[in-house]
Amino acid sequence: MKFLPSQLAFFLQSRTTRRNIRALSRFLLTLVALVVSYSVLFHYLMEAEGRSHSWITGFYWTLTVMSTLGFGDITFHSDVGRLFSMFVLLSGIILLLILLPFTFIQFFYAPWLEARSRALARGNCRMK
Repeated sequence: MKFLPSQLAFFLQSRTTRRNIRALSRFLLTLVALVVSYSVLFHYLMEAEGRSHSWITGFYWTLTVMSTLGFGDITFHSDVGRLFSMFVLLSGIILLLILLPFTFIQFFYAPWLEARSRALARGNCRMK
């Protein structure tokens, strides 16, 4: 367990790494704000159709549609609602299935691997 804190401390020393973590954090906050706004719009559109759901159900619907699971247990009956569903689905594909993994790899995982390999290379040079 001593290895992980030392790796994190070494990793966070770099100014580039701190900037990357801030960028990843901004992306995740934007994603959370989008989920909240989609959930609120879900409630307004459902009310317009004459149906009512809890706030938890709104978040559930948003996350299932954005993650492309789309169980189909909650659906819109109007064309506006169906267009909204397609928009949420497409934005989920772009944000969750394409941008999130690439952003995580570019801003967190790849720099961490690079820092780790540099640390291991320095350790091997000292041992010789």
